[in-house]
Amino acid sequence: MKINQDFTMSVETVLFLKKRKNSDYLQASEIAKALNFSVGYLQKVIQMLSRQGIVECKRGRIGGVRVRAKVITLLDLWRATCGGLDYTDPVLDIMKRPLKAFADSMSKVVLYNRK
Repeated sequence: MKINQDFTMSVETVLFLKKRKNSDYLQASEIAKALNFSVGYLQKVIQMLSRQGIVECKRGRIGGVRVRAKVITLLDLWRATCGGLDYTDPVLDIMKRPLKAFADSMSKVVLYNRK
């Protein structure tokens, strides 16, 4: 199974932000440099995460991105970058159970939990 690049970048970005000791805004260029990502492509991914309320963005000289959500699971990032998993109405009925199992397992993997 090939994982979508947007999903991979979102996971690495959230884990990078999680490692930071403070919750200040961080420039996308700093994240891109640290993770060896294209800044432009990372900004696209950050925008997707922002629309879903996973991160928040602030423009300007002291702006950047930081985690907004209290809890982030793999399923949250999958939905933000790849779309939902519609296991209630798949084209093939035989796919309902595997897709539901996939969604259930991804929802159990917590990448970020702000207590």
